[in-house]
Amino acid sequence: MQSLAAELAAYPVLVVEMDCRVSWANAEAEAWLGVSLHTLQKSQFADLSPMTADVWHLIQTVFDESRDLSVVGAQLAASRDAGHTMPQIRDIHIRLMPGARTAVLSAGPQQNTVDTGHIAALGFGRMLAHELKNPLASLRGAAQLIEREKDIGVTQELAGHIIEDVDRMTRLAEHWSSVGDIKLGAVSKTSLNQIAMMASRSFHRADPGGPQIEFRFDPSLPEAAVDIDLMHQAVVNLLQNARDAICIENGSIILVTRYDSGPESRVDEKLSPLVISVMDNGRGVEDAIVSGVFTPFVTTKPAGEGLGLAFSARVASLHAGCIDHDRLDNMTRFNIRLPVFADEVRS
Repeated sequence: MQSLAAELAAYPVLVVEMDCRVSWANAEAEAWLGVSLHTLQKSQFADLSPMTADVWHLIQTVFDESRDLSVVGAQLAASRDAGHTMPQIRDIHIRLMPGARTAVLSAGPQQNTVDTGHIAALGFGRMLAHELKNPLASLRGAAQLIEREKDIGVTQELAGHIIEDVDRMTRLAEHWSSVGDIKLGAVSKTSLNQIAMMASRSFHRADPGGPQIEFRFDPSLPEAAVDIDLMHQAVVNLLQNARDAICIENGSIILVTRYDSGPESRVDEKLSPLVISVMDNGRGVEDAIVSGVFTPFVTTKPAGEGLGLAFSARVASLHAGCIDHDRLDNMTRFNIRLPVFADEVRS
């Protein structure tokens, strides 16, 4: 019954082996790839076309890392079908089967139209839970240190950190109290250097054994008007994203504040020159998700939900700023760009 359902599915379904061969494909998959099942079974899947090479890269990730993978809006080269002249965008889902030598892939069409009400009711609710995980981890780390610490002065300091994180969690929850989207709370004139330091401390409390952060701050940076809690959390998310991307042995994370008046810092013809950047020497953003990396639920992380970068992007937008990523000196760099302090901030 399951094989019949897969055969009749309205989207491509393939069973791919670890040796880069397809053992089964439904009719939709044959039409999508422009080759017959017989050809698929006797060929190296990655060698059939530029598109199958792109797809195999994702499948190989599943085998190499022994995990399932979902990529929303994967950008793939055109197939061999002459009707496909432009790169394809597909929602790819790959499930690793028992034994870890076979994977099942489905390639549905990209869901371009998203019901914002559905996202509000479902997606942003999950995003709130995601955002509370970081301060909860920080709380746990501080509590574990208190449990082992005998110096009353140190325990008082750690208790203060716990109170700070509890208060921040409460304010984050209040931001989400209305059904739908996050919104700005109290906005104050603040140094981005201060935000960066607060975020780095929260990051290290949540992961005391994690990598050290190198700081490169511009001491003369003008102030910005920000919701401190939201911006704090946005930067923590970028740090966590960098942490997940690096190798522990030789990983490097750099936290930067700078002034940049270049074209990347213009949003709707308005300048957002104040920049907080998080850099890491990890493997970078995978090509398949580069266009949707700030979209909710887009991720290639094991057990990831694809919400941290989406949250940070939304926070930047609320502050009339933007977020982007690039490569610099063989490092991946995520940049939050904000305007200089003004009397009014768009909410």
